[in-house]
Amino acid sequence: MAKVYKHPISGCTYSVNEVGLVRVDDPATGRYGVFDDNGIWFEGEIIDVDLQAAGWVGRTPEARALREAQL
Repeated sequence: MAKVYKHPISGCTYSVNEVGLVRVDDPATGRYGVFDDNGIWFEGEIIDVDLQAAGWVGRTPEARALREAQL
């Protein structure tokens, strides 16, 4: 199971999706956003992300392996 990082201030959760990108979910509103490890937005209603958290989650060995598998 993929690890989930809960942001201490916003309460949003950061996790790696099936293609190695960072999925950010806001449990308070049900909204989500998908970003790369540099914070570049790909889809979803959330368009602003904590760059540090996106980097931590998006640069894990798990995320890198999933992105390489897509090539």
